[in-house]
Amino acid sequence: MVILNCENAALKVTYIVYKETATCIGLSAVKLLKKDKDAVMLVLPSDHYIQNNKKFIDTISQAIQIAERRRGLVTIGVNPTRPETGYGYIQIGDRVGGDIPTYKVERFTEKPNLEVAKDFLVDGNYLWNSGMFVWRADVFLREMEKYLPKMYKNLMEIYKDVGSENEEETIKEQYNLIEGISVDFGIMQKTRKAYTIKCEFIWDDIGSFSSMTRFLNEFRGNNILGKTFLEESEDCFVFSKDKLIIGFGIKDLIIVDAGDVLLVMDKNKDQELKHLVNQIKEEKEYEEYL
Repeated sequence: MVILNCENAALKVTYIVYKETATCIGLSAVKLLKKDKDAVMLVLPSDHYIQNNKKFIDTISQAIQIAERRRGLVTIGVNPTRPETGYGYIQIGDRVGGDIPTYKVERFTEKPNLEVAKDFLVDGNYLWNSGMFVWRADVFLREMEKYLPKMYKNLMEIYKDVGSENEEETIKEQYNLIEGISVDFGIMQKTRKAYTIKCEFIWDDIGSFSSMTRFLNEFRGNNILGKTFLEESEDCFVFSKDKLIIGFGIKDLIIVDAGDVLLVMDKNKDQELKHLVNQIKEEKEYEEYL
């Protein structure tokens, strides 16, 4: 098995811009395939919290077996504990064996609204999509050829020059032609080769400010980190780096002191922050702050 950090695969070429997860994972896949025709990929987001390493390793080991034997695209599903609207969901189908419960995937649903998320929770046949994936590089690329043929064509041009003196130039040329899309929308919602293993280790996604509150100190009904004093305030998340932040009579706010940037936002708009950052990136006067 060969494992390659998909971010590093792109970062070697400094001029590559982020073009969503299918593109990044695809680039990693062609690099791996050039090294090993039987390479198995393990895709892990960097902002996850995992507890109980043994169960995690056992889960990954079983996922590798499924990827090899069934030529499947394997994801790790997490038993939902609340109606979460910030995660994708997996509807499980028939069990396919394994010491750790493993199922054929019926369908993927991306970030439902609150009412749908509540229905999924009651149904009992839905898992959170953790965003952790295991698959053979060649199997993943065959599914990409089927569902994202244009992207596949660009990546195959890169494949030809991997390891040659033209590699960086070809990556620059082809990568910039790709219209990015997430692996969930581009492939996982369409493939019939998807399997999921039910997570038995403790997992959390700390990729948003709201999720970080589960790991911070509680102060008078708020979550804080750093120099902070709140009075008559509730349900706020406050992170102070250098300054003393004082809140008086505030509610449902996220306040983050990042040194040269101070973020103040409605806590309920946490999932929209990515779009806000993309808007700011278009303003040249703010480039130095991002």
